[in-house]
Amino acid sequence: MTKIRNILIVPDKFKGSLTAAGVADALERAVRRYMVGGAQAQVEKLPMADGGDGSLEVVEAVLGAACERVMVDTVDALMRPVQAPLLLFDKGRGAFIEMAKVCGLAMLAEEERNPEKTTTYGLGLMMAAALARGCQKLVIGIGGSATNDGGEGLFRALSEREASLRRVENPRGERVTITVACDVDNPLLGPNGATMVYGTQKGADPAMLERLEGRMERWAEKAELDVTLPGGGAAGGVGAALAKLGAELKPGWQLFGEMAGLEAKIAEADVILTGEGAFDSQSLDGKLISGILSYCKPYKKKPVVVCGCCTLPASVWKKAGVADVYALSEIEPDKQRSHTEAARLLSGVETRIAGCDEAGRGCLAGPVFAAAVILPEGFDHPLLTDSKQLTETQRNELRPIIEREALAWAVTPVDAAEIDRINILNASIEGMKRSLDQLTVQPDLVLVDGNRFKPWRDIPSHTVVKGDATVRAIAAASILAKTHRDEYMRKLAREYPQYGWDRNMAYPTEEHRAAIRQHGVTPYHRKSFNLPGSEDTLF
Repeated sequence: MTKIRNILIVPDKFKGSLTAAGVADALERAVRRYMVGGAQAQVEKLPMADGGDGSLEVVEAVLGAACERVMVDTVDALMRPVQAPLLLFDKGRGAFIEMAKVCGLAMLAEEERNPEKTTTYGLGLMMAAALARGCQKLVIGIGGSATNDGGEGLFRALSEREASLRRVENPRGERVTITVACDVDNPLLGPNGATMVYGTQKGADPAMLERLEGRMERWAEKAELDVTLPGGGAAGGVGAALAKLGAELKPGWQLFGEMAGLEAKIAEADVILTGEGAFDSQSLDGKLISGILSYCKPYKKKPVVVCGCCTLPASVWKKAGVADVYALSEIEPDKQRSHTEAARLLSGVETRIAGCDEAGRGCLAGPVFAAAVILPEGFDHPLLTDSKQLTETQRNELRPIIEREALAWAVTPVDAAEIDRINILNASIEGMKRSLDQLTVQPDLVLVDGNRFKPWRDIPSHTVVKGDATVRAIAAASILAKTHRDEYMRKLAREYPQYGWDRNMAYPTEEHRAAIRQHGVTPYHRKSFNLPGSEDTLF
């Protein structure tokens, strides 16, 4: 019986392509489509955010019916009237504000982006509106902003509404706590500060950068902002401004993870899938994936990362504790199509996956048999799993079904002489490659059971430890390899009945070892293996 797996899907957005919820939905479809037992798996989707675009929807999904979205009159980064959502929670005592929905960069046309003109005044209006409703705690996601004013605008808006800059209070005089979700640790000033790192993407040219930095220096001195605070440069200095008001700055993943009980969910999960658009050095330095890894480590778990593209060498992400990385760019190298078709690629629609496995690797005699199988989309069978978990009757029941239904399949033996010449690992890999060569359908992706393989043609490939129990195509390959080899060994047993190959399939059982000691070895024995009495032969 296939184990029902608890699968946790906890991705960030693919910026400009898919929301975190869209990524989670696509990955669930892939799990249902390709994983052994995927149809019955317990899948929990937990879209995450870093405090930028889409954060409010993530919080809304986490809180469910315990929150209420209300629209507030405010202004955008260019002081134009807009309405923005205020997410009330904890029976109205708390409010979540996504800065990107108030004065966000995505709200401006390309030609409108000018950080000398943009302001955080609208964010201040949102905070004032929350205070006016009696909120005692504000949670603010400050990513994705179009501003670089060091919070001068939000200070002005709060001041005009008689909210103290030294002690933020609601109308009842209750102390208001502020928690800020941000995913950067840049300080306010300097070459690694708000202006020099993020000003260009907000519309500044080199000359404007110098002016903005000078303006920020003067404002920081006037407002007594901490210019060295990690994260103070977030959102063009809003991090430092809110810290001045007593706010606590937290990585977005940590804040939302705490709200969602992420660590407990990771502890219970059998499989953890995470990801983001670009998996790079920043991903392991304070962003969501680094947070997932920190939660996984105590439980000795390794997440699988799915991304649009990966610029990290395998040695780096393996050392960090990532099990594997699947990049859409492997399957679709065209960046534009990878971007626009991310949902299809993530869900595996029209993706031909070849699963590879071998049988007989640990035997003392006979070939190793390697198989490659491409299953049609949606193929499943209640018995389909690792061949070792099935009875002989179950394997023989599945074999004709797989051979009939597969889009393509091939099984290749590599004989004992070649095993002795190139070793069993290389023989197994060579057998898989020969089977792949025989497929009548070209795969888009090759998944191999175990942890060792070598590149085949220009097709992307991944090894999957215990893949025969987790990936349907690999499970199918394991069944074909096993049944074809068993059939072959029964034929050999008629030629050499004294070894019991019809029963032990040439594995190193005591029966087989005793027969070798008594009768010597045959031309089918692997002489590079540790064979008892191997100095005596039958030839």
